[in-house]
Amino acid sequence: MSHSYAMTLEQLLVIVAALFGAFMVWRLRPSFAGARAGGPARGALREAKKRIEAAKTPGERALALCDAGDACAASLRANSAVAYYLRAMRTDPTSSALVERAGRALARRPHALEALLWRRLGAEPWAGASRGAAVTALRSLAHLYETQLKNRARARAIDHALSALGEPARRAAEADSSTDVLASAGGGSEE
Repeated sequence: MSHSYAMTLEQLLVIVAALFGAFMVWRLRPSFAGARAGGPARGALREAKKRIEAAKTPGERALALCDAGDACAASLRANSAVAYYLRAMRTDPTSSALVERAGRALARRPHALEALLWRRLGAEPWAGASRGAAVTALRSLAHLYETQLKNRARARAIDHALSALGEPARRAAEADSSTDVLASAGGGSEE
């Protein structure tokens, strides 16, 4: 009787091992897809790395770093893309175009884009020459919270930060408040 129990235990172990293997394949599928479809992206990354080494000016280096970030984003390597974009933004902290470019490339990876934008905002002051890039990062974050990450409270908080910087809020006409919601629901009438 214990012998049939041992067979059942072995069968259970094989089933659990197969489930674990299937889970690992499912979790690593972006890596597998990147390896198959990564031919052109891999070549672009190699070329961008050569351009990073050969860059003579900070502007050239920042563009080459962005090209490397684009190649990584195309091959579904979001963490590497974030690292390249962050290096580019540190190389040229005044460029709003770099922030916009990273936003376009990481649009399908909203959490990676969120982390990159917050790291950008924490790395440089929001005044002086880097103010434009900071405002662009704030607007990108607000848009991200309004759309993909669905956190209206954070989007409104960022709109308030933009207002404190003297910038117009992203959507001043559409900004909702609790009194607007009460008024549209018929509550909060004045007497």
